Amino acid sequence: MAIEKIVLKTQKMECTGCKTCATDYAAENLRHALARLNGVSKVKVDEVTGKVTIEYDSQKISYSKFTERLVRLGYRVEIESRGIP
Repeated sequence: MAIEKIVLKTQKMECTGCKTCATDYAAENLRHALARLNGVSKVKVDEVTGKVTIEYDSQKISYSKFTERLVRLGYRVEIESRGIP
């Protein structure tokens, strides 16, 4: 098992980035959409900043699957950091 950690900065595509938008963020939906991917061990979503932290087994899943899933859900995604937890 090769556990890695990635931090993504997300923003809803139609969002202006205001705090009101961020709190209506549907964090639980994001958490659920990512946590059910095979190889994901932990997902944390910060509703205010839009940061999504994911711990995963890099032998089972590529980090690109996370960005692909979030884009399909209507989010703009940037990789903030990546490495070993």
